[in-house]
Amino acid sequence: MSMNEGIAVVTKVVASSVRRAAEPAAVLTREDLDAGPVSLDEIEPGLWLGNASAAADIGTLDRHAIRSILSVDSVPLPVHITDHPNLRVRHIQAADVPREDLIRHFEDSNRFIGDSLTEGRHVLVHCYFGVSRSATIVIAYLMHKYRLGYEAAFQRVKAKRRFVMPNPGFVNQLKLYARMAYRIDRSNERYKLFRLRLAGDNVRKAKRLPTECMDVVKADPGVTQESPEPYVYRCRKCRRVVATRSNLLLHKPKSAVGVHSPAKIGREPEATLEESAGDETSAEEPVTDGEQDVEGAVSVENAMATGGGGVNELTEKLRRSSVSSEHSNRSSEKDTPMCKKIFFIEPLSWMTDIYRNTQGRLYCPKCTVKLGSFNWVMATKCPCGAEIFPAFYLVPSKTEYSTVVQNVQVTV
Repeated sequence: MSMNEGIAVVTKVVASSVRRAAEPAAVLTREDLDAGPVSLDEIEPGLWLGNASAAADIGTLDRHAIRSILSVDSVPLPVHITDHPNLRVRHIQAADVPREDLIRHFEDSNRFIGDSLTEGRHVLVHCYFGVSRSATIVIAYLMHKYRLGYEAAFQRVKAKRRFVMPNPGFVNQLKLYARMAYRIDRSNERYKLFRLRLAGDNVRKAKRLPTECMDVVKADPGVTQESPEPYVYRCRKCRRVVATRSNLLLHKPKSAVGVHSPAKIGREPEATLEESAGDETSAEEPVTDGEQDVEGAVSVENAMATGGGGVNELTEKLRRSSVSSEHSNRSSEKDTPMCKKIFFIEPLSWMTDIYRNTQGRLYCPKCTVKLGSFNWVMATKCPCGAEIFPAFYLVPSKTEYSTVVQNVQVTV
């Protein structure tokens, strides 16, 4: 049993034919554990970073005028600290593993530290050894306060406490935090992928989607809305809306391979929360017909404005274009080539099988034709060579891209 779990262990005397004196119960609690000598360092005036021993020592807290404690550990501090009348204690339950979701606590922890310092209360942020979890929280605070990148904030903390070392998963979360401009942007594609991969890890353990991960399943875009998104994807057979542009999850092509459908990889992904190496590479691709369709969309608007007679022809051409044209559009906007061979989306509420199965097929909720597949627990290989985990994809030949013109005609 790990020493930092804080699980009570009771030794019980079992009656036998040989009478012996009763032994007192031995209980293992947080008070019995030792995280080593007291260790803490002042990162900037009033902000301290240290270990559990420092947080549990009243003398140390008094000596440094620490009146607020942010505990980032698997179990809370001893009751003589948590119930102390002069201390403000906040506990974040977290393990020191790469798959731990610490980024969701950044906004609250930043607020707790900032408010305490504003009130003149010195703050101690600690985990068990003061190396990874608590260091991540302090780095996030400095990034937010000074608008620093990860490396600059890390070096600032390391200059004061030389053995800080967030684990690789926490490092990627801090880098993602900087990409989102020091706030949680739920529309950010990298954050969506992060949450999806975290949900995939939980599905692998529980064999179904846990309640705490339900936020990754987005609303059904086919349900009537007051302000529907103008760019949607429909089932080619019944034209039921099955996704919107914001539901797409783009990825960069890894290599050119001559296959036309995704292939399942018979193994679990090695790294689920880390950014894939393919995200840092790019490849040049020729201009496709899909990119030319973007110009066609502009022509539709011009024709409508001038009353020209070519609107029907142009709109029909756009309606028949597949989901690949939208990917080309978004890729050109970012000046970054994205894969156009098969397209991955967020899980949507019309995908009823994703709640109770780890993998399966996706069927149109109206005409029940097969549109694609999903897999929570195994990486799916795109025809471009990229491995996607978890994967929810629509086959372009089964879907069609609709512009604002058709959407307005249907919803008015």
